[in-house]
Amino acid sequence: MSRQASEFQYKAMSLMYRGKEIFKPLNTGWIDEHVACVREFVANIFFYRKGSDLLMIDAGYNYDRLGEKMRWLGIDPADVHDILITHQDTDHVGAIERDAPGLFRKATIYVGGVENRYLTGEVRRRVSWGAYKLPQVYIDNEKVLLEDGQTFYVGDIKVEALLVPGHTWGHMVYLVDDSYLFTGDTIWFGPDGGKSFLNGLAEDNKLAVRSLARLEALLRERGIYPKVITGHTGWTDDIDFAFAHTDEVCHSLYRQKPHDPSAPYDAYVEDDDTEKAARAGLLGPVRRIAPSDDPSFWNRFAGIYDVATSSGNTGLGQAADYIAEFLDEHDVVLDAACGTGAFACSIAPHVGFVAACDYAPKMVAATQKKIQRLGLESVACSVGNICALDFSDDSFDAAIAGNVLHLLDDPQTALEELSRVVRPGGLVAIPNYVNAEAQDRTFLKLIGAAGFSPVHEWDERGFLAFLEENGMRVVEHRSFDAKQPLCVAICRVGEKG
Repeated sequence: MSRQASEFQYKAMSLMYRGKEIFKPLNTGWIDEHVACVREFVANIFFYRKGSDLLMIDAGYNYDRLGEKMRWLGIDPADVHDILITHQDTDHVGAIERDAPGLFRKATIYVGGVENRYLTGEVRRRVSWGAYKLPQVYIDNEKVLLEDGQTFYVGDIKVEALLVPGHTWGHMVYLVDDSYLFTGDTIWFGPDGGKSFLNGLAEDNKLAVRSLARLEALLRERGIYPKVITGHTGWTDDIDFAFAHTDEVCHSLYRQKPHDPSAPYDAYVEDDDTEKAARAGLLGPVRRIAPSDDPSFWNRFAGIYDVATSSGNTGLGQAADYIAEFLDEHDVVLDAACGTGAFACSIAPHVGFVAACDYAPKMVAATQKKIQRLGLESVACSVGNICALDFSDDSFDAAIAGNVLHLLDDPQTALEELSRVVRPGGLVAIPNYVNAEAQDRTFLKLIGAAGFSPVHEWDERGFLAFLEENGMRVVEHRSFDAKQPLCVAICRVGEKG
């Protein structure tokens, strides 16, 4: 099974994930004096050396260059006697499956007792949101079955096994010498931090998210801040980065945001994984990538944006009327991330002046044309970023941020900026799609295919909770039905400083 599955992934999955920036494996080399890494296509397997003791963590694909790459690192396959298995997927156990070449035939494997139910055939592994059963995995090595929280020693190496179900029912992570956490497919590192691994490969995504949050809480409660080492996306020594998004799952259908220039276009191509590079120096950690300020996508769609979003015009019009109820005819209002000016132009007749801004110049140009066509003299539009507004503190009586927070990698910064530029007691109105409540997902898939991919997907309750958790005092809210359900939150800015 392992040979067939490895070949399938190399040929088919490379096409499926090409260009999506999901898999970002480390090349072969050493992380530090204790931990070595071997790259097998998109996957990494690891070795932990302490004095004369050696551990292998996961066994990778049925991969014909494994012995060769181990020797690049000065590790002899014959010296591997103990292998920790996080879970039973072929890219983590291929080298010890029954049809593998047998490099580690005599090694003892350590696997969770729950996970072992896959290996005995009591449970079948399901992927693709439960739609597809994988063939049973057969492993003939001697096994040691582990329980959650069990601590044991391999020579002088301390290992603690922690159950993190979700990706598989019995997935384990291993805390080694209280300094290294080998996480398998529990955590996926994106450009802005860790979240739960790929949604399409999990047995239960909600359970995986809860397990990830529980793992973070356990480490923090015990004051343990290890190097966190993943199976497909590198490592970090920054625990805040590692657990940045414990309530989120990596969506495998979309290209990831923000763009990560270090991510390979096709991670199954490993031409840059060479013996020379493996011996050249240590493998560095993953680093946070700042959200892109490239407006090219929105510039491309500026000319057709109003047509593409026309199905939501009724909801947007109702939202604008609702916001106007809270504004005064003399108010100076900011419309941040204005797009083509839908809210700015609707609000203008009700207030004294509207300053609109968007970071895409062609969106600004479309707004200016709309202002001229409607004969609005109390609206001005300029290029500006909602996450770095070019206005002084307390410049406005009110601000609007329409249907933008779900698109931002860092919506918290946008909220801080909106609160900063609005005077104490002023209003911040935030209409935002709550697509988690959408009944018709077909429309969302269509706009997603065109590139309108949300970074966050909230329901109404989650959206309002997000605002409150990030310092916004929601005083009223109302929802409007549309193909993309809309919730408008009315917030008041408190005293500052």
